[in-house]
Amino acid sequence: MQTGVFYVRLNPGAKLSEDRVAHRGKSVFLGEIFTKSKPYPVLAVEYREASGGAKTLYHLPVDTNEIGWFPADLFVFARD
Repeated sequence: MQTGVFYVRLNPGAKLSEDRVAHRGKSVFLGEIFTKSKPYPVLAVEYREASGGAKTLYHLPVDTNEIGWFPADLFVFARD
């Protein structure tokens, strides 16, 4: 198995002032913790299976210098 860090950005279709995510036990807007054009390193990936379907999560640092798990479908790969 090989590991490495890759970078992602917010999906261009994400609405920073409308879309919410869970962070530190509360629901916050994407714009409060992410910058749309900034690349973020993915520190870990987790795949969870649940009765409602499977979900992939990225472990990312946010603009407030904290780390959290966020749904992968909110992001696209950064190619800079």
